Amino acid sequence: MAFITSSDYKVRVRDKQLEMITNEDSAILATAESTAMAIIKDALKSRFDIEYIFARTGSARDAQVVRWMITLVMYFIYERVPDKLTPKRIIKNYDDTMLILLDVADGKKSLDLKRVVDEEDKPVTKFRWGSQPRRD
Repeated sequence: MAFITSSDYKVRVRDKQLEMITNEDSAILATAESTAMAIIKDALKSRFDIEYIFARTGSARDAQVVRWMITLVMYFIYERVPDKLTPKRIIKNYDDTMLILLDVADGKKSLDLKRVVDEEDKPVTKFRWGSQPRRD
């Protein structure tokens, strides 16, 4: 089962508009969805349980992750149309989402998602505690 459903798109785009942009080709939408998911996974994988996040369905899915997916998918499918026909909000939403994902990947932004934990059930972090030996 796919993480994003057709009803998720209704909040952002009309069915007819989505069909026009994709030429009613479901492969275009599927490719855009897999690309969007890969970008989100890359940003979250070091600190969050990706398998758990994307295995959720329906209302159990994290709303912010769903929004990111839709935003990225919309941007990718609009790459098929001439630049002057792409709404500015599509580009702005994409830019904003990418900034958030970069902040998450860099550890500058915290999210309320299931964390990756080690054998002792402690969150895995890329930060190292300690110091380097004093330089002479």
